Amino acid sequence: MDVARAADGTFERGDEGRFTGEVWLRSTLTDETATNVGVVHFWPAARTHWHRHPGGQFLYGVSGRGRVRTRGEAGHELAPGDVIHVGSDAWHFHG
Repeated sequence: MDVARAADGTFERGDEGRFTGEVWLRSTLTDETATNVGVVHFWPAARTHWHRHPGGQFLYGVSGRGRVRTRGEAGHELAPGDVIHVGSDAWHFHG
């Protein structure tokens, strides 16, 4: 069993190659397939650039409000407790 405690790890500033605005992220657990869980804090108006993941991505809103959008579809406002799955190789952004 692997455990990631909330107080463990350090946050690093998101780089301009992947994000717009102030973003802080921390990796938690990664398995043998490179699937991982990360914690990301977006300051107001910050977001990712358009990107995609070969295996898709789950997003879980913890606090505040956010926005998730896939190409060709209307966006969704992310609220605390919402879980969103973006499909494999689907271009999307969130923040």
